[in-house]
Amino acid sequence: MKVEIGYSSVFKVMGHLLIVLAIMLLLPLVVEICEGGREWPGFVIAIGICVVGGGVLSRTLRFRRIHIGRREGFMLVNLVWIIYSAIGMIPFMMSEAHLGLSDAFFETMSGFTTTGATTIADVESLSKGVLLWRSMTQWIGGLGIILFMLAILPSLNENGGVPMFNAETTGITHDKLHPQIRHTAATLWIVYIGLTVALILLLWAGPMSFYDSVCQAFTTIATGGFSTRNAGIEFWNSNYVYVVMTIFMFFGGVNFALIYLFCKGHFAHLLKNDVFIAYVVIILTCYAAILVSLLLQGAAPDLTEAVVKPMFHVVSAITTTGFGLSGFSSWGPFCLLVTIILMFAGGCAGSTAGGMKVDRLLATRQNLANHIKRSLYPNRVYTVKVNGNIVPPERLGKVHAFILLYLLLILAGTLLLSAYGYDLVDSFFAVISCIGDNGLGYGVTGEAGGYHNLPDLSKWVLSLIMLAGRLELFSVFVFFVAPFWKK
Repeated sequence: MKVEIGYSSVFKVMGHLLIVLAIMLLLPLVVEICEGGREWPGFVIAIGICVVGGGVLSRTLRFRRIHIGRREGFMLVNLVWIIYSAIGMIPFMMSEAHLGLSDAFFETMSGFTTTGATTIADVESLSKGVLLWRSMTQWIGGLGIILFMLAILPSLNENGGVPMFNAETTGITHDKLHPQIRHTAATLWIVYIGLTVALILLLWAGPMSFYDSVCQAFTTIATGGFSTRNAGIEFWNSNYVYVVMTIFMFFGGVNFALIYLFCKGHFAHLLKNDVFIAYVVIILTCYAAILVSLLLQGAAPDLTEAVVKPMFHVVSAITTTGFGLSGFSSWGPFCLLVTIILMFAGGCAGSTAGGMKVDRLLATRQNLANHIKRSLYPNRVYTVKVNGNIVPPERLGKVHAFILLYLLLILAGTLLLSAYGYDLVDSFFAVISCIGDNGLGYGVTGEAGGYHNLPDLSKWVLSLIMLAGRLELFSVFVFFVAPFWKK
């Protein structure tokens, strides 16, 4: 028998989360003030809303015991991402960019979901505090807002940590490194922070300033793609930067639990991991395909154009980081098609990457092969295994439902954009980019324009699609079924 949704638990945790957001906003505020910027009022207002709202909720419900079930977990995760975006957009609205409501919400949702699609045509016009906050939104959303809370609040682990963990974490299965969710969350964040610090130091050792290194490191590890420069990573025109960021984008697309085990000396886990091997094979195969195409076109005259930039592009696409290259649109339709395939695939489950995830594609490929073999030998029993573990039929059914819903959303979004008169390829690419939390632009959303040129309605729809893609569809669409709201 179902019981009522525990709204008091949801709002009490939301109060804690608002206080945490206020603390996060302090860093860009301090930077803004220290740099003599004039855009600090936006941060002050956002912090004030968080403190007042969080304080009221926390104090009013202080005697209520927190209990988070599956429905509360879904509700809380969605509320967090929407409210964080609604408050986090205030600094953008009050910045020199003067973004409207639609543009500001799209920009902030794009940040927290690590999509990287932007409505700001001139990012260099923004102050250092606002640009830092823009990068921070991606870093915060990379591993997940809820996952961060589980790492720092013991009470959540005792009363509903698992439902929240499952509602936000990506993939077919959710790896637990430790018996307690809190320890798993803390471990993943330690790996995340360690990789971020390492990348900051490496970029700082190159042509970047410390400030640019921090911002670019935040968005690279989070596989987000925001940059502090209008020209993106090409601003530095450095093979060193391309190579270093390619390596760390690659890490961002790998299951962080696997990286942790590798750092602990369990190297065999890496070599025996089917998903990781498939991830590497897809990258190398697509790189080889693009390289051959460029060579045939005579578009790879030197080492940079033949090796460095194509590999950077391939890893940026599959990890859904979305750092773009100015010459990408001239690579031809074959390279565009390969890029779309990479955007569909995405990284590994348990990473910061978006897309369908290699895990699901691997399970689907095996299941398809089994059905073909079953046509010949109907009495034989075939199983689907991922990383040596059998995927049960009910979980396999969820994988297929996910892929179908994913494709239906792409179709719906493409129809909406094409209804405004946009080219079919441009519309299709924009929707794939948003649902996969990729952010790459092409045509009307690329060098020929930008997401800021899209109609307001499409920006709100694409914001919903970005959120659905980040939370892997079911955590969002569960609200549209009647049983969720019944007692």
